[in-house]
Amino acid sequence: MKRNILWGGLIVAALITLIWPCLPIPSASGRLAAIPTATADFQSSPMDLNPSDRAFLGKAEAIQRLIEMRGGGHVILTVTDGSKNRHAVHDPGYCFAGAGWQIQAKTSVKVPSGDATWISLAKGDQTAQALWFFDDGQQQFASPIKYWLETSARRATLGRSGPEPVLVTLRSLPNEPVNWDRVRQILLPALGFR
Repeated sequence: MKRNILWGGLIVAALITLIWPCLPIPSASGRLAAIPTATADFQSSPMDLNPSDRAFLGKAEAIQRLIEMRGGGHVILTVTDGSKNRHAVHDPGYCFAGAGWQIQAKTSVKVPSGDATWISLAKGDQTAQALWFFDDGQQQFASPIKYWLETSARRATLGRSGPEPVLVTLRSLPNEPVNWDRVRQILLPALGFR
């Protein structure tokens, strides 16, 4: 009798393990589509992801835009929804290093509803900067561990624990200075990251 209960429990656990990942959870694709393309503070034009980025993302969704801020300055905005492939979402420092950039400085900075990471990069005679954070619609945070915990809770609850965090990365064009205070105080709220 005890052996039958044990086998029954193992079969149920195996079925749950196989079926649970196949159950759909709400994605953040609506949030990607809702990011404005222009306001009084900026204009943007879409940019295609390069083939290696597209391959790495797999089923994850992403948008990428070249943003021209009012009064000057350009940044490239990339927003990634990992609800269909959370392994595609990680600390962007790894991608920059993989592209040949060396991180010269890294610091935590405040953004409208939380924290972000700012990095300074160098590759040969080129320099650049980037700012990145995760956004769940209510707060911003820079911890990949917090992202993994939130997304694990979402998967375990089939999306009932809260909205899917997206990864937001803004990077400068090589050798072009950016006023990151303006980005944090004006551009991010204009993009809907309040």
